[in-house]
Formats: sequence, C-alpha cells, structure tokens
Amino acid sequence: MLTTFSVRKKLLADLSKLWPLLAIGFMLASTTTAQSLSAITGDIVTDDGHPIAGVVVQGSVWKSCCPVQQDLVTSDKKGEFRLEHGGSVIHFLKDSFQPETIVVKPGISKIRVTMHSSANSLKVPICARPRRGERQIGAGRYGPRFTVPVHIVTIKGGKADTDYVKYVIRPKRGKSSLEFWFGPYAMPSEPDDEQFANSSDFSQRNIVVAGGGIGLDTWGHLRGGDSWRQTVIVGHGGAVYVRASASEASVFDRIINSICTVPYPNQ
Repeated sequence: MLTTFSVRKKLLADLSKLWPLLAIGFMLASTTTAQSLSAITGDIVTDDGHPIAGVVVQGSVWKSCCPVQQDLVTSDKKGEFRLEHGGSVIHFLKDSFQPETIVVKPGISKIRVTMHSSANSLKVPICARPRRGERQIGAGRYGPRFTVPVHIVTIKGGKADTDYVKYVIRPKRGKSSLEFWFGPYAMPSEPDDEQFANSSDFSQRNIVVAGGGIGLDTWGHLRGGDSWRQTVIVGHGGAVYVRASASEASVFDRIINSICTVPYPNQ
C-alpha cells in the first residue's frame, strides 16, 4: 500500500491546490524502469497549435532505489520541455485539459504532444438511494460510493485495515475481479507504466466530483484483447480491474460508471 509521497513544490507552484496531488499519483504509479537514460525534449500544443505553458511532465523511473528517481518538469511559455531521463512512458497533466500519456518508441528523442480541452470528464453526482437489488459500497458515511447489482456478483471484504478499506467484486459467471480501495493513499491516480506499455490502446479523462474533488479515469485493452480500467478520486481511492473479458468488463464498467459521492457536512 502507498503510505508516503513527496511534493516538488517549486515545479508545481503555478498549479491549483489539488492538481499537484494528482501529479504525485503519476509519480507513484510510474514504476516501469526507463528503456534508456536518453534525454527527451518536446513541445505541447492545443488542438489549434498554440503552445501550452505550465504542463506537468512526468517521465519513467530511471533509478529504482534508493530513493526512487524520475524526472518531473513543467513546460515553459513556449510549451517546450526537456526530461534528462525520459523513459518509455511520459505523462502530461494540466488543469482544464484532459490528461495525456505517451508511450515513447525506442530511439525517439523529440515528441510533439497535443492536449485537448477537458470536455468529456466523468462527472460524479450526489448519491441517490440504491434501488432494490443494489448495494452501495464505500468507506464510512461520506465520500465516493459505487452501486453494485448484488444478483450478478459476489462481494467480499469491507473490513477496515490501518489506513484503507478493500472490497473485491467477482461476477457469478467469470474469473476476473473488480477491486475497490478506499483511503487517502490507497491507490495512485493512474496505473503503473507497464499497463500502458503493454496495451494496444488506452484513454484517459478527468473526474470532477460534485461538491469538490478531482481524479482520473483511465482504461484500455491489453495486446491480447483483455480490458482494464482504473478510476480514482484523489485522496479517497477508487476502483481497478487489470485483466477482464469483454463480458466481465461490461459488468465492471457498469459498476464503476455508477460512482457517486456523499458530501462531507462542510461541503
């Protein structure tokens, strides 16, 4: 479990309060050793070609111990950046834009990244009462919850550990599992870099929570065809499955898409 993290305040000073925490999730999730120590440069632009300043750019891990080392920079006013140690997977994050992740092909030293306006975010509404045959699971009285159709899945777990609560959901017909991890540091904000590197395709979008809060929704397909997804609200946890058939993914996605929140009283 994730229990510690660090903040590079100087690089993230121009971002809003919560977005640096999301960038930290990138850093915690990016455990793939870089394919090379070569520098990677690039520029970041909007759909119409205008440079984007202040984008958080995170490279792969280039030293696994001790401590773990990976480059984190921000793009300048020309939208340009340089990672001294780039690696195989690079992440891009900026408020009001959709997150981007790039798998860098061997031998590439310069890239151009287009970031898109955050228009299709996953919006998390206030929870309503579950219907008959449904159960809402979460951690405690407040925070995110997911609605589970109890007639087609089994639910295990829910017992609180030191700093997290875990549930495991399995279809009554299927072998894969959907896991829920609730807690401030229970999950990184996106999958390990290996998940991206081993995928044939993937997509990402922001999560916007009613009453306040942000996160990332990331999904894709492995080269063998299996589906995966990781959906996390920063500071609260979320849901993940790593290898599921099309029919299993359909059930899991239905549950993940039911995400809602019970606001804290001060919200």
